[in-house]
Amino acid sequence: MYTYDYIKKLILSRKNDLDENTLYYFANYFYVLVSRGLIPRGRSVESLIDNVLYYAREVVFYDENDDVYKRLGPDAKGLSDPETKKIYIRKNLEEPLREMVIYHEIHHAAQTNKRDNAIGINPEYAFGRLIVEGQTQWFAEEVYKTIHNTSFDEKEIPSDKLRMAAGGIVVSALHNYELFDCMLTKLAIFLDVDKDFFVLINFMNHDNRGIKYLEDIYEARCDELGLEIPFINILYYLDYIFAVDYQGYVDNPNKEIVLSGGETKEAYFIHNNPHPERLSFKRQKDYIDIFDKELLISLYQDGDKFNEFSKYVIDNGNRKILEENYSDQKKV
Repeated sequence: MYTYDYIKKLILSRKNDLDENTLYYFANYFYVLVSRGLIPRGRSVESLIDNVLYYAREVVFYDENDDVYKRLGPDAKGLSDPETKKIYIRKNLEEPLREMVIYHEIHHAAQTNKRDNAIGINPEYAFGRLIVEGQTQWFAEEVYKTIHNTSFDEKEIPSDKLRMAAGGIVVSALHNYELFDCMLTKLAIFLDVDKDFFVLINFMNHDNRGIKYLEDIYEARCDELGLEIPFINILYYLDYIFAVDYQGYVDNPNKEIVLSGGETKEAYFIHNNPHPERLSFKRQKDYIDIFDKELLISLYQDGDKFNEFSKYVIDNGNRKILEENYSDQKKV
């Protein structure tokens, strides 16, 4: 029923004066979303189209002479602006990244809660920010790959090429947010789900249903594997990793401090906890190592999952230990 042409007609039935470029990008996004079966129970493709159109009705490309460039800074790639109802994309981005950023911003608009303009799985406390951004970029690239009938190989990226400490390897096929994707891949392996799962739960943003469902899946897996790290701790590790990356990305007084390997003077509340932390690459690395070690150890008796997870461990020292001592773990 939901052919590509039908999706286009459906979008035009909700807003018949979209320009051709915007219609093209919207149709591509919703065609892939529907084809992958990612409309959550209780929602419809029509309601999600309306949600996107509520926040974005035009794709606009900007350059350094535009006010939006001055507002976002030189590193930003795009923005979905609910006030102007436009998606702004930096004009000088090279393809395929430029088109992927468009789908990234459409996805944010689709997953935004109209009650408070919060995006994704936990609008109350902003839990799960890394998961939100990771699945957004992953699905944006899935849309691009589907529409253009192409694929991209995973890359081994030295960690000092990203916004993080040196001494590691990040494995990802993405063109942006590679660290988030690597962390999300490992979480998917641990939970024994595919990444479509993270897309789906981020549409479940009423009454925090998405975050509760994720917690249920996580706790069931912990019971099965004997892992005793509380769900909120895992989320905290991920969101600290996100917070450090974010400080090194957007224009702010601490950007150069973080990027140079220093520690912020201010302490930040990552979640609604009573113990704020300063942000640094060093502490980010500590949380990555804890995440990798604890989840990997819990998978030891499952040789295939252990081996699959090992590929995405980041710290070079830990990667060397795994290579030298556990390269035949599949045989366990």
